[in-house]
Amino acid sequence: MIQKILYLRNFASKVNGDSYNLQEVGLGKALVRKGYDCDIVYYNDRKETHLEQVYRHEGCTLRIIWLHGFKFLSNSIYRDVLKDSFLDAYGLVITTEYNQIMTYLLSRKCPDKLALYHGPYRDNTHALIRKLYDIMLLPKVAKSLRRTYVKSDLAKCYLEKKGFDNVVTIGVGLDRSKVERAFDSDTSNTSNNSEDISGEREENREVANELRRIGDRPVLLYVGVLEERRNIRFMLSTFKRVLQKHPSCLLLMVGNGRKTDTDRYWTYAHELGITDSIIHFSRVEQRHLWQVYGAADVMLFPTQYDIFGMVLLESMLFRVPIISSVNGGSITLIEDGVSGVMLRSFSEEEWSGRIVALLDNAELRRSMAEKAFLTVERMSWDRIADEIVSHQGIKPGNSNHVMQSTQERGAAT
Repeated sequence: MIQKILYLRNFASKVNGDSYNLQEVGLGKALVRKGYDCDIVYYNDRKETHLEQVYRHEGCTLRIIWLHGFKFLSNSIYRDVLKDSFLDAYGLVITTEYNQIMTYLLSRKCPDKLALYHGPYRDNTHALIRKLYDIMLLPKVAKSLRRTYVKSDLAKCYLEKKGFDNVVTIGVGLDRSKVERAFDSDTSNTSNNSEDISGEREENREVANELRRIGDRPVLLYVGVLEERRNIRFMLSTFKRVLQKHPSCLLLMVGNGRKTDTDRYWTYAHELGITDSIIHFSRVEQRHLWQVYGAADVMLFPTQYDIFGMVLLESMLFRVPIISSVNGGSITLIEDGVSGVMLRSFSEEEWSGRIVALLDNAELRRSMAEKAFLTVERMSWDRIADEIVSHQGIKPGNSNHVMQSTQERGAAT
């Protein structure tokens, strides 16, 4: 019988795999390639449960269970998951974030087969509720977990200060099929060079037409949500300084945000007099991202806080050198001055100076990009999947004999 693994994303928000490289799916595919069936639970804002098969490999299957949950602040509580008839089908349950209510409930329900995969590295919102959780529930969670995995060393320090033991940093991988290919294949083979499969890429004509006006002008790239946490105003004012040294430079921005935020950013850009030097796409699907990365000379990631930042891995894959703030991803991936630039301050003078230095040195950009590419080669979901299953004591079963799970039978009725 094939061993089954359950992976829960406990945040009460619906995800979109077309516009974001979903970490859960990347890890799920790697677990399937190791010989396990894997189900991912995502929050569904509708009442009905929806099953979606997204990947198969040598008889093993990855499915998404779009499951309705009770929403409390950022928490999603999945009552169906807590049933014995549901949990009995799985040999390993992976829960996300220590302070999610589902993590506590599962630590009471199935501590013997529960692992935590945690990303945040500081207290951010709902301070009073978090404090109550830490006082009342955290000690029970910390004692129950067999193993705790984190995405960065910052997250490791954060959990250890809260009393967690046996915390292992495993990082984050990148599902390269989402950004390298126009379609997702049923194999685990990917090229070591993103340029080798350019013939399979699908071009977005609207993006291509807009990028044609770049010519040989230098391009700075930002990919992500337009929000205060991402330091957009700082990036715009820094870009204004860069234009003093490189007046032909362009800022290519991919992403959107709340209208109140974006209106404020565009007003600020107009006040700075830089709107004619900005190209903006509110959304570019993962399969077309190669176009924007291919147009860029330097990636900017001036976020004030980010658990990891998948765009860092994408930039490394497409050989675009990065200038980043200190965050979960940068401190894990970047060796400052070697595989990228990591700045500990938000000084416009320092940031613009490092940007100009990179734009002026094509050989340094190339060297950083190559070193970064070697880094992303090591950050594979297959390695992370090996790390998780090796510590959990579950072995892949016989793929020739597949049993129908309890929830699969229930969904068919």
